[in-house]
Amino acid sequence: MSDQLAFDFTLPTLQQTPAVRFPPHSLPEADAPFHSLPVPKSATPVDDTFIYGGGSAKEAEFFKMFDRLTAESNRALHTVFDDFCLLGRCIVHNFGMQEPLLARYMPKYEQCRTEYFERAKYYKQPQIVLILNMLKALSELLAWQPDDYLGRYFGQMRLDKHFHGQFFTPVHICEFMAAITFGDGLPPEKPYVKVAEPACGSGAMIIGLVRHLQKQKLNNLGGKLLIMVTDIDPLCVNMAYLQLSILGLSVRITHGNTLTNEAWDAFDTPNLQINNCLGYFK
Repeated sequence: MSDQLAFDFTLPTLQQTPAVRFPPHSLPEADAPFHSLPVPKSATPVDDTFIYGGGSAKEAEFFKMFDRLTAESNRALHTVFDDFCLLGRCIVHNFGMQEPLLARYMPKYEQCRTEYFERAKYYKQPQIVLILNMLKALSELLAWQPDDYLGRYFGQMRLDKHFHGQFFTPVHICEFMAAITFGDGLPPEKPYVKVAEPACGSGAMIIGLVRHLQKQKLNNLGGKLLIMVTDIDPLCVNMAYLQLSILGLSVRITHGNTLTNEAWDAFDTPNLQINNCLGYFK
């Protein structure tokens, strides 16, 4: 008998309206405690005022969850951060997947499911619940204000020394670059615009574009942008997938090397999965 994972995970829209809700999804039986998880409660409301370091109280509460997960799991912070991004990508990719999506994405569904259980075995059930609450907190942050929260935490905690010394472009610079490129918005004569990012990192360039277009009163960007991004680092792939999925964008994130034109893996965000099945992007 398989249980339903009734995680009330939401995707914010650019209109700041109630978010799209992933439906409960029946998962195949497994020995791991994934199926029997209780529904996480909403994150505790916190003050929205900005605090030192350029962050907010909401953001600080989210970051503290990493400290708690690190302490409870007895794993290094950089390992916990990597685990959260991978587990989050697997959960978001598979959550709510049903026919006809399941028929089209079954190999990728099975891959994400296997990756999830391989990594989740290092955590006890209360810690998995905490990870789900962290995903919900991240979705609430992105609904409140699109930003590169994972990339900023990565930099603030100096996790770059464990992952090839990356440095992610600040979102306000990315937004400025988007304003130079797109000006007053998207071409009205085109049903959608293709956007490519050859070294996406945590997705900051695309988040900057979202912020700029949001200021131009453009909404429903999941149907107006077809986004293709690539990164050579699997951690960056997971960070970008997580944040861009939650923002409701249609994105294919490729794990590959843009310079050598190599591609080792790729993941479609939930919005792109749906649009592909509908044949929207020609």
